[in-house]
Amino acid sequence: MKNKIDPKDLMAVERATTALLGTAISLIVLGFIVEKFELFLHLIAAEIKGKSYEKIPQLTHIAFYNYLGIVIVAAGVFLALYTYRYYTTWIKHLQKKEISTDKSIYFILAIFIAMIGIVLILSMLIL
Repeated sequence: MKNKIDPKDLMAVERATTALLGTAISLIVLGFIVEKFELFLHLIAAEIKGKSYEKIPQLTHIAFYNYLGIVIVAAGVFLALYTYRYYTTWIKHLQKKEISTDKSIYFILAIFIAMIGIVLILSMLIL
């Protein structure tokens, strides 16, 4: 005989999983935008006439945005893959009628997003 899962609990897990997937998609889009900022800087450099590439401070750090964008996209992909593990673990707990919390992913995600924000602020102020 299979253990029945309370539909309210199942729907709550599905809402949390959907929220994590939405966050993963947002990270992937943010990383893509940051990475493509490099292209924008190249276009601006082409429009500015009479100045060399080295004399424009924002253009000397183009590779930084490329790597930052790749890291953010990779974090979004990792979060999307982790979300499946999160969902299956919760289904197992609900079948056993256990409650278990995994606050670590939310802590890691909050720290990562805060670090992205700090790095972007510093890049706007310094670079």
